[in-house]
Amino acid sequence: MKQITQNYKTGKIKLEEVPPPLLKKGGALVKTSYSLISAGTERATIEISKKSMLGKARARPDLVKKVLATAKKTGFKKTYDIVMNRLNAPVPLGYSLAGEVEQVAEGTAGVTVGDKVACAGAGYANHAETVFVPQNLMAKIPAGVSEKEAAFATVGSIALHGIRQANVSLGDRVGVIGLGLVGQITVAILKAQGCRIVGVDLDEYPVLAAKKMGAHTALLRSDSLLQAKIGKETNGIGLDAVIITAGTSSNDPFELSSEILRDKGTLVVVGGIRMEIVKSVSSLFYAKEIDIKFSRSYGPGRYDPNYEERGLDYPIGYVRWTEKRNMECFLELLASKSLNLEQIITHTFPFDDALKAYELIEGKKDEPYLGVILEYRKETAAESLRIPGKPKVKSFEGKIGVGMIGAGNFAQANILPFLEKHPDVILTGICTSKGMTAKNIADKSGFAFAAGSTNEIVTDKDTDAVFIATRHDSHSRYVTDALNEHKHVFVEKPFCLNRSELKSIVEAYQSARETDEVSVLVGYNRRFAPLSTQLKGAFEGAVSPITVVYRVNAGHIPMDNWYQDPSQGGRFIGEGGHFIDFGQFLTDSRPVRVNTFGLPCPDKASQMNDNLVVTVLMENGSVLSVVYNASGDSAMPKERVEVFGLNRSAILDDFKSLTIFKEGKVKKIKSFSQDKGNKNEIDHFIESLKHGEKSPISFDDLVLNSLTTFAAIESFEKKSQIEIGTI
Repeated sequence: MKQITQNYKTGKIKLEEVPPPLLKKGGALVKTSYSLISAGTERATIEISKKSMLGKARARPDLVKKVLATAKKTGFKKTYDIVMNRLNAPVPLGYSLAGEVEQVAEGTAGVTVGDKVACAGAGYANHAETVFVPQNLMAKIPAGVSEKEAAFATVGSIALHGIRQANVSLGDRVGVIGLGLVGQITVAILKAQGCRIVGVDLDEYPVLAAKKMGAHTALLRSDSLLQAKIGKETNGIGLDAVIITAGTSSNDPFELSSEILRDKGTLVVVGGIRMEIVKSVSSLFYAKEIDIKFSRSYGPGRYDPNYEERGLDYPIGYVRWTEKRNMECFLELLASKSLNLEQIITHTFPFDDALKAYELIEGKKDEPYLGVILEYRKETAAESLRIPGKPKVKSFEGKIGVGMIGAGNFAQANILPFLEKHPDVILTGICTSKGMTAKNIADKSGFAFAAGSTNEIVTDKDTDAVFIATRHDSHSRYVTDALNEHKHVFVEKPFCLNRSELKSIVEAYQSARETDEVSVLVGYNRRFAPLSTQLKGAFEGAVSPITVVYRVNAGHIPMDNWYQDPSQGGRFIGEGGHFIDFGQFLTDSRPVRVNTFGLPCPDKASQMNDNLVVTVLMENGSVLSVVYNASGDSAMPKERVEVFGLNRSAILDDFKSLTIFKEGKVKKIKSFSQDKGNKNEIDHFIESLKHGEKSPISFDDLVLNSLTTFAAIESFEKKSQIEIGTI
């Protein structure tokens, strides 16, 4: 399929062939009929991307702070590589479209194959021939509404939410500053609501358009009599509300608003205006006691940005208007003919000519525009599930063919760089949830092809090993699929999320081992870190038990992060395997029972509690205590391991330094940068495959590790010690 992408580093826009997106739980694949270019938003993105690195930093100071924090923890070189990788990654454009449902995933309600729907969401409703959209970012198109009109539904819902925030009613006098696409639709809806509207813009064309859309008064900002005309329109009282729909770095819309609003009026900010600008002018509104509200354009009515993507919906008694409900309301307005969008659809381009549309909004063509629509072909060729990449190695002789499923930020920073450079690896195929990402990585890393189906990876004849780096709830499925095809497997933690999934993996592994020596490794990289090896060496020859205290300052993760989705298993099941494995590694023993305590958190299920103390008794009498806490300060290093035994002690600090206390002497070892063993882990795994050796961590230990994490949560739930046992 074809999709529009932009390189955030260079600003270059391309229309390129990429694999189709994957169908995921709680959503549907939609064949696009029309998509809307949101000129203001997309032009702003393009302008930032074309800035120098310094210009980008000035435009996004929030991201600069995050980069500096990462550099402090992981080192400048690794942070620089991460930043450059993200800048070079393609960015999808577009967030509003209409089309026809092609496939519906399990757990998706409200739509069926063949339904005509309006779709929303950055990262979902992009300019592409086929898109995946979560069920609560889709709204059925009612009879009498064309798909072309329905493509405006996202922008319409943004306008609607701004009006709701303004809390205006019949007869109120409302100003709209910024008469671009959102501003024009805001004017039209206000007109339908019985308000009297004053529109203001910098340019004459949108001012004239606003009059056609229903503004009673529409003025140029440069009009010397602007305030006098507004005063006349309001009988000298001032406007009841002002809605700013302009995206600008100027204070001017605020200064104007402070002058034309009445006492105790309402100001609603819809446009992309930085908070520091608002703070700098807030004093202008004190005297009139103006109520300032913000209507975020990225999610009308959504207080948790990921809530609806999970397939959930807010109870209507608590949140009346969500994004989907606003979309449905906008479509109803279109169906009732309360709105007429034909007046603001200025351009329609065939999707194959999409780059000409961007020449228009970038100002390369000197002509006015408002609504710019991309029209897709009704009939398209069958989508190829394989798009050729740019392989760097041609010959498979003597090499391990590696295919990959999933490649998020972690994989791109900690797995792919080492696979790319490994002399014994040849990269076969890659599949990610978004075809655009798969195609980019295939070209950049040297995969032979990018795939639109995971089946293309696990059944590929040249692929010996499958690396899996997807979200947690899919690990067991992909591990089982690969084992059923008798492939070696490397999967990022966790191995799986529950005993049922673990049982399926064990059965698939045992079945494959009847005819082939398949190997499995879970990404417990910490045991492979150079300082970990030296730490264990300090306790060599131990015949008596040791004590291991592993403290994890896990850090707060906001509720809108996918990690906090209960379907992903919770943080300890997701991450705790790292620390259990490290205990197995240091003690050379197997867990036998576990006892868990945690801070009370009545609003969360037990598995979602991220403040736990997990004590594990090992078979040889050693004790591992994992202190996993998410309530600490982020400035504190994440991990610290203390080991005691044989009249020796040691402290491993965040995989940056190791201090060994032995025979009254102190030995300190420092690493130039943090090394958690990712490269060594991959090297060991590939080496074991090349020489037909056992996996660096035995399959039985991997199974026992998962059982221990499950038992840890069970112990917390039951408030008792749990014998780990078997599946």
